[in-house]
Amino acid sequence: REYTSWAELDAAYANFIFQQVPAPWSDTGKGYPCLKPLGSWYKDLLMRVHFMTDWLKTGPPNSFWISAFFFPQGFMTSALQAHARRYQLAIDLLCFDTEVMAYEGLEQTPSPPDNGVY
Repeated sequence: REYTSWAELDAAYANFIFQQVPAPWSDTGKGYPCLKPLGSWYKDLLMRVHFMTDWLKTGPPNSFWISAFFFPQGFMTSALQAHARRYQLAIDLLCFDTEVMAYEGLEQTPSPPDNGVY
């Protein structure tokens, strides 16, 4: 069982009063770095969990919400690695190509790309 001191509880209470993310929940604790106030941070956390849960239950989405990733560089590297393996290319020779699409949201993307990720 973890021991929580009165000082830690007092600090968390002060964070709640000032709409700040308590340290044990932020990037110094078990959370992720974010400068949003507590209410927005919590809403963002719920949206991230929902996105990841849908991905787990229904498979990869047609379009990925890049801000949902706690470490987006890892996702981008995995996309390069998947392409490199598929076409037997050296990953060091690959780079990203960005194309602006006419879709306004993740749900409006009709299908995933034939190659790569949206």
